[in-house]
Amino acid sequence: MNKIRIVNWLLTRRCNLRCDYCAIVKDYKGMPGAYPLMSHYKNDEMTTSDVINGLKKFKLHNPDCFHILYGGEPLLRKDLATIIKFCNEENIHYTIISNNTKEIDSLIKKLVTDVKGKIKGFTASIDPVFFDFEKDENTIEDRVVKSLYGFANLKLMKNFVKDVVAEITVMKHNQKDLYRLVNLLTEEGINSDITFIDIAKNPYYDFSNISDPNLLVETSPELANQFQMISDSDADVHMKKVLLPEIWNILPSNMDCKIDENLHNVSVDADGTIRLCLRIRGTTTPTLINLKNIFDDNNEVTELAHSCIRIDKKEYCELCNHTCHIMSKYINDNDTGPEDLVHLNRRS
Repeated sequence: MNKIRIVNWLLTRRCNLRCDYCAIVKDYKGMPGAYPLMSHYKNDEMTTSDVINGLKKFKLHNPDCFHILYGGEPLLRKDLATIIKFCNEENIHYTIISNNTKEIDSLIKKLVTDVKGKIKGFTASIDPVFFDFEKDENTIEDRVVKSLYGFANLKLMKNFVKDVVAEITVMKHNQKDLYRLVNLLTEEGINSDITFIDIAKNPYYDFSNISDPNLLVETSPELANQFQMISDSDADVHMKKVLLPEIWNILPSNMDCKIDENLHNVSVDADGTIRLCLRIRGTTTPTLINLKNIFDDNNEVTELAHSCIRIDKKEYCELCNHTCHIMSKYINDNDTGPEDLVHLNRRS
């Protein structure tokens, strides 16, 4: 059954961090001309009504859509509590992906207070790098600070969130610590999503700020050992029996998602336009498709949207390793529900 299963929302491109591997919040040479300058992007963000009306449209298309609320840093949107309360009231499945740093603490606490109920899902980006650094926030880089504070705060979030998740980004120099980090998170009752660093293969890969292929993680005996230890243990790694073999097959960055053939995964940019995918913005999709015209009167994806996806896929995609497409394809192929995307109390 061909339905959109996962929706990736870039609710904002604003962020309190400038992590070395992320281009979402940065201007950069060769940036597609259709973009407004990032410094002006706030003026072009979706309104609260835009987001809620979009959520309504996706629910009419597929009540079981799973929504991933990204940024930038989504907590910087003052209306996030309104969006979350709407999702809770309408039984819309979601997780918030935050950098969960010290600067965001007050916004998280305000969100918890304003929502007046448990948040369904909260995910913080945690890298294995923090094993190798002292806790000196004046000398270490943003992604390390993010991991240090994110790990500590996730343990506290269990009191307010049903599904607490660490999104682990593996790089070549820190793959040796992957199992150790997953095991530590499991001991703290925190579930893990495993992703691998990707690169910008052309200017339209605007989710990544890395262009050096030598930084990518390749299959190796060391990585095989890490995967085997995770598989053999009771580590809480999301869909590990499905994802780990697929990740191995697509490393270092060779996945063809075939989204042009089967549109089960959609990405919404901060201005409400539809992207080719979370990794690639493209030009045809955001120029012609937005939240208002992605569906027809029967709540099905329009042929225009399918056509634009096909054009941008052909023109700009040079493959990637975005595991989100593996998840949505698995759910679509097996016609299962959103429970496969909820990590809570799952060990498979």
